Amino acid sequence: MKTYRLAGLLLFLMGIHAVLYAQQTRTIKGRILTLETGSKEKQPLPSASVVVLSKSDSAFVKGTTSDKEGRFTIRFQPQNKKTYLLKTSFMGMQSVFLGLKDSTSVNVGTIVLKDDDIRINEVVVTAKLKEIVMEGDTTVINAAAYKTPEGSYLEDLVKRVPGLVYNKNDKSLSYNGQTISEINVNGESFFSGSKETALENLPANLVSKLRVYDKRSKEEEFTGVDDGKKNYVLDLQTKDELNETWLVNAKVGFGNNRKKDLEAQANYFRKNGDNISLMMRSTNRYQNSIYKDNINNSIGLNITKKLGEDLRLSGSVNYGLNRNGNISSTYQEQYLISGNQYSSSVSESNSKNRNISGNFFGDGKIDKRTRFNFMGNFSLSPNQGENSNQNATFDAPPGIDQNNFFDNFESIPKDIRINRSENRSLSKGQSNNYMWMASVMRRMDEKGNTIISLNLQNSDTWGINKNFSLSNTTYYRLKDKLGNDSVLFRNQYLQSPTRNGNWRMGLSLSQLIAKKVRLNAAYAWSTLYERDNRDTYELSSLTTADTFGKLPNNYQEGYVDSLSNRSRSRFKGHDLSMGINYNDTTWTLNVMVVVTPQKRTVERKIGKLSADTTMNTIDYRPTIWLGWRKKQLQLNLNYDGMTRQPSLSDLMPLTDNSDPLYITRGNPDLKQMFTHNLRLSFQNQAKGVSANVGWRMEQNSVTQVMIYDSQTGGRETYPMNINGNWGVNAGANWWKRMGKFFSLRLDAHGNRDNRVSMINEDKSQDPEKSTTRTSNLNCEAHLSYQPAWGGLDFSTGWQYQYSLNSVNNNDTFTRNYRFGLESYVDLPFGLQLRTDATYEFRGGTNIQKDDENEVLWNAGATYRFLKNKTAELSAYWSDILSDKKNYTRTVTSDGFYEYRSQQIRGYFIVSFKYNFRTMM
Repeated sequence: MKTYRLAGLLLFLMGIHAVLYAQQTRTIKGRILTLETGSKEKQPLPSASVVVLSKSDSAFVKGTTSDKEGRFTIRFQPQNKKTYLLKTSFMGMQSVFLGLKDSTSVNVGTIVLKDDDIRINEVVVTAKLKEIVMEGDTTVINAAAYKTPEGSYLEDLVKRVPGLVYNKNDKSLSYNGQTISEINVNGESFFSGSKETALENLPANLVSKLRVYDKRSKEEEFTGVDDGKKNYVLDLQTKDELNETWLVNAKVGFGNNRKKDLEAQANYFRKNGDNISLMMRSTNRYQNSIYKDNINNSIGLNITKKLGEDLRLSGSVNYGLNRNGNISSTYQEQYLISGNQYSSSVSESNSKNRNISGNFFGDGKIDKRTRFNFMGNFSLSPNQGENSNQNATFDAPPGIDQNNFFDNFESIPKDIRINRSENRSLSKGQSNNYMWMASVMRRMDEKGNTIISLNLQNSDTWGINKNFSLSNTTYYRLKDKLGNDSVLFRNQYLQSPTRNGNWRMGLSLSQLIAKKVRLNAAYAWSTLYERDNRDTYELSSLTTADTFGKLPNNYQEGYVDSLSNRSRSRFKGHDLSMGINYNDTTWTLNVMVVVTPQKRTVERKIGKLSADTTMNTIDYRPTIWLGWRKKQLQLNLNYDGMTRQPSLSDLMPLTDNSDPLYITRGNPDLKQMFTHNLRLSFQNQAKGVSANVGWRMEQNSVTQVMIYDSQTGGRETYPMNINGNWGVNAGANWWKRMGKFFSLRLDAHGNRDNRVSMINEDKSQDPEKSTTRTSNLNCEAHLSYQPAWGGLDFSTGWQYQYSLNSVNNNDTFTRNYRFGLESYVDLPFGLQLRTDATYEFRGGTNIQKDDENEVLWNAGATYRFLKNKTAELSAYWSDILSDKKNYTRTVTSDGFYEYRSQQIRGYFIVSFKYNFRTMM
């Protein structure tokens, strides 16, 4: 019966437009090409602005942009006895105006835009160019307005643009607080949108404009309707003179401390998005730990190509070999009701990871009303690693320098010691995965009032990890039969195979139900299978510590049933979604609700204990997006809500004691969690102002209750639901060009978070809340001076963090002051000098004197010679004063952490680079 009802609803929605959409709509179609100065061949012009204007008063009626082929379709509702104009434009080109005929369907044919004939010299461009302009929903940034030193990469350009922030540590990129998911080149994917590849490899002088916009999915492009899902991209528009040219370069660099930097690139770009790129690199230049074998080798090939009028293909293949080692230390203060617990650890690790991966994408059309697209990826990742660790726990501060902690361990009073452990591990594993997806979309009528889409997706992940572990744990408050400190020794081998598989099939409908209003409905069925096993073997009686890492022939005799497990789970779900979309020249509204009835089953066995769980639940995901725009002004309000079920491992009522100092068990009474996110953002590009504010709250958060054993220092955890996790954040920035050479940028960001955990120091009592409130404030100022002979950038920043924990009123604060200066000067005969320096002063709770100040000073020189300066000889000296530190502090709901790692104190590197340029 439910099936008949669903079919009836779909038929009703497909026919409703005949009643509600009775008014006549005027459709304008055409194609925009460009004829650049000095060129005879016309090329498609993507992202050109196309607007309909009222002829009497030039009032804006409707607007759109051309696609990657230069084609556009625009529909609007004409008024009686009114005439209209069509305006096509693109930054730096002459606009074209056409009168529109009084007809329901108008094909204006091919429109050719030419470069503006007005030419101005370089100094005037720097002074007169508009830095940032709005073209509909697209932010266009003129790269020429932000001068970078010759030879810079895209990363140097991005950090000069107001609102763009690239975090090199986690490879995240954002614009005015909005996450940018990928980087494209001329509207097409570049190495699957990899931000790191583009920012750290493409030269800055390749780019004429940077465009930030919400990239439409293939469904949105086909229907012309925003589905409410935001996918912001940074699209690089390449310079005209560099298009259809092979840009090839090679670099060789060597330095002290085993530093090397070998690189070769070949890039070919076309304005229509076609590109070929080959990148090869072997470097340890940016790996600053003292481990001598650090290296990062990579080879990548990316191709995007249009095949005829109806098919475009894109793909990339990458190979990577990464060896990384590190020596680090961690200090932790655990918040407890009876008195805090303190621990210190020192770790030395190294790893070797290989990866072979590929991505492919294609889209095209079967006929005028039917399009298709497909994509897929794969990855093969063998890996191996080694780690040695020492850790100790106390019930009072040990009072020893963290850098030499275990060398002076015996000086720590015995009455505050709880435990000490020494651990060593060797691991070797393999992880593989693939995914593919295909979809077909069809307009059910010529106007596209009704559109149906069908999609299919499959993925699979499998692998195995093999691990040898050797541990020796001393408990100072437990005694053996002879009255000595209790010692637990383990020599184990673990084997953990995993496999996950997923299938998903979906059907969606987009129906125009009234002027500027669309109804979107979809159904999808999905299934997921997971298998996760662990086999544990105790080798203490079968081998010796001297043969660690070798598996004896009779290792199966050491099988430990209580430390092994078998887990199987299966998920079956139905996604039912319904949404309304309204879009005109000023307002955009998207409202959507996704309801997911699901069935989850799990079978798990730990030792001789086993448990089966089956759950029938419903998840909800409501979203609301409201946008308003007028000329250079934009205001957006969005709400995202999502329920999430607890993990099946958390629900299983079984205890895992494979780590004696960290025992875990489940809780079958957990409830689903609901997360709310609300964000309001504002932009006024004409005034150079943007701001945003956000709010987050969680209901029924899953937190881990900690049960502490004062005798062993170990902890046992189990999950439970709790309320009280919330956070607010706000940010604003302002930028201004002052005269010809100066620009100023101010940024301020802050947040306040309330995080809750639970502590249970006595199993006979109910757990008590541990609440940590954290406040952060970060203010920065950047002043730039960019004359013709070079550049000078001054920056300063202040960061403050304060946290207060409800357990014994533990409070900590950290205050950082930073001053930076970066400059370069272009001298005669192709010589360029660069230097940058940063002074940072750090103060706060428990900040040691050696960690208070840090001065980083780097300098370099480059000499460019031969014809057209194609050869470069450069020298770079990093951390001239040898004062670099790697020190971070974090505060969570249950504790305070400090992390340090040993760093190379200064290095120099000398490089030679040759630039080829071949015209095609």
